[in-house]
Amino acid sequence: MSIDPRAYWQEDVLEQEYQRIFSRGFYAGNANGLRAEGDYSSYQVCGRPIVTRNIDGKPRSFENICLHRANLIDPPGRGNRPFRCAYHAWQYDADGTLERAPLANQECIGRRQLQSYATVENRGMVFVAPEGELDPGTGVAALDAIGFELGESFHSETLEHGANWKFLVENVIEAYHVSIVHESSFVPTGISSTSRSTNQFFGRDSCAHTANKNQDGSKGRLIPGATGDYLHAYIFPNLFVSITGGLVGFISHFKPQSAGQTLLEWELFETPLLMAQKTAVRNYIKQQAIDFTRKVLGEDLVVLNNSQIGIRHARGPHQLQEIEGRLAHFHETYLRMMS
Repeated sequence: MSIDPRAYWQEDVLEQEYQRIFSRGFYAGNANGLRAEGDYSSYQVCGRPIVTRNIDGKPRSFENICLHRANLIDPPGRGNRPFRCAYHAWQYDADGTLERAPLANQECIGRRQLQSYATVENRGMVFVAPEGELDPGTGVAALDAIGFELGESFHSETLEHGANWKFLVENVIEAYHVSIVHESSFVPTGISSTSRSTNQFFGRDSCAHTANKNQDGSKGRLIPGATGDYLHAYIFPNLFVSITGGLVGFISHFKPQSAGQTLLEWELFETPLLMAQKTAVRNYIKQQAIDFTRKVLGEDLVVLNNSQIGIRHARGPHQLQEIEGRLAHFHETYLRMMS
């Protein structure tokens, strides 16, 4: 069974998705930007303003709405500042309790506690659950399967998509489109729609190991231990992690902004193998990785935005093929959680 086309463009469906999927847990971002006291990451998930902060050395998350007049306490993005609203300086403590309200009449203040959310850090990855608890081992099985080890981040960007979040997931977890959409990017590297690929499933998560057709390529000869293989993990609902050739890691995650708008954030990091190489080699491979990633994401952006236009008038659900096994697993997981 496939997802109803209406689920890709109706706002009331996104509201249900927040309640049944995203409120139960999602990837919020890399902990590397939350290492100092006062560091924060302010964002929206399905329209909900949320902030994740370093408080007493640990990530903690709250509803990012001031109790006074509903201004955002922390402005969108990342930074470092006191946990204080920039409008009238109402300030909050480590538990989200109102600590200070300048010039305020205390008798006029009834609500003094921000809504807090369960937050866990796992291998430098921060996960948040607005409702309920989080498994401390979230995503571990799939990350282990691809040999994930967070290295030194060297580049990050954001990319706005005029497409529903489910299109981003579907595109990333299938290789069917690679030879067509990425004919001038992935294909020359030895990865195509017909590359031998092995899938593994871990509850809601999945991963794939795609073998490179050009195993005798230049990277393998230049750096002992490097390959051309592509390892990819999807941690439900919004995190993607991949490792290319054992050298460059890629982390991307999205936050739905509306039914037809999704913000993708991505970063590249060095694996231990790349970090062990000479500076000139590292810099060359890193720049190649930046250019390659921009090209691939740009190619995907076009088809995803076009899919959003088409889905509104689709006469039936997707007709999934055998080659799209991970995509079918995603649909099954989604439908189960939404039922």
